[in-house]
Amino acid sequence: MPDEADTEIILESTANGVGNFFYQQWQQAETGASPFQAIFVPWFWQDEYRKDPKGLRRSDEEQELAEIFGLDDHQIAFRRSKIAELSADGIDGIFAFRQEYPMTAQEAFQVSGGDSLIRPELVVQARKNKVLAVGPLIIGVDPARFGDDRTAIVRRRGRSAYFLEVFENLSTMEVAGIVHTLIKNENPDQVAVDVGGLGAGVVDRLLELGHDDVVVPINFGSAALDPQRFVNRRAEMWWNMKDWLGSDVPVMIPDRDDLHTDLCAPQYKYDSNSRRKLESKDDIKKRGYRSTDCADALALTFAEPLMTNRDAELITQPTIVDKVAGY
Repeated sequence: MPDEADTEIILESTANGVGNFFYQQWQQAETGASPFQAIFVPWFWQDEYRKDPKGLRRSDEEQELAEIFGLDDHQIAFRRSKIAELSADGIDGIFAFRQEYPMTAQEAFQVSGGDSLIRPELVVQARKNKVLAVGPLIIGVDPARFGDDRTAIVRRRGRSAYFLEVFENLSTMEVAGIVHTLIKNENPDQVAVDVGGLGAGVVDRLLELGHDDVVVPINFGSAALDPQRFVNRRAEMWWNMKDWLGSDVPVMIPDRDDLHTDLCAPQYKYDSNSRRKLESKDDIKKRGYRSTDCADALALTFAEPLMTNRDAELITQPTIVDKVAGY
């Protein structure tokens, strides 16, 4: 095809898992690494996917989907009927429906054979929420390790995570320079940096620049703060993030497909001591997914307990603690 003005090329397909040519093209478009634009069309945009809802009573799951995606009873009836139709010969009808009639790009590229730690519905809802950013500013920085990995930086204040930035092909000094400027301009209370790969050099440079009061180096493979429950620090951070996303109080995350994919990619299991274990980045890549850089940056904002000035004041003044506790 000629690479000239007014030339348009469209690649259209029903997704079939990950690791194939179409998924690779989708990932590149999603991250801006190709001239293509990633455009997803959910099934409920199609007028023909409707059915008479006579006598329909929504299940809890159907009600949740209706609220998130704005489905009406005709669409719910179609979904229910199609799941029943696809549930033949021992096939998981819900999985099959998501494959053939996805609501999100993440459903379209779903892979069977494992348990994802974070459910897609939690991510969809958090992307739609609008929550005021209140509280200490915590910044997660996941520097690129090698190859096609990306450097990801995200902010979080309380229930609101926002302004996710992604960079490619940056050196250690370039990443350190970006974070240095960020610290000066945004005055964060904490900057958690993954020290794996390029991260150690980034942290060394930031400490050299005098940011030891806010920079916290985090080793994903180090012991968890609660070693009785988690295999390592990375698993602990991700479970903390999962609990945050699944809490009863609304939370907000950047409305981005790449973050959505990263959050839903890792699977989990338990070790022989019943400790929680998260799938490694290498194993995630072997299943066809890219490195979960965006989600790891967000997980870093849950890595280290943050003591604010107000917390310190309460600890140093017992009378205030007593009053607050109601003693």
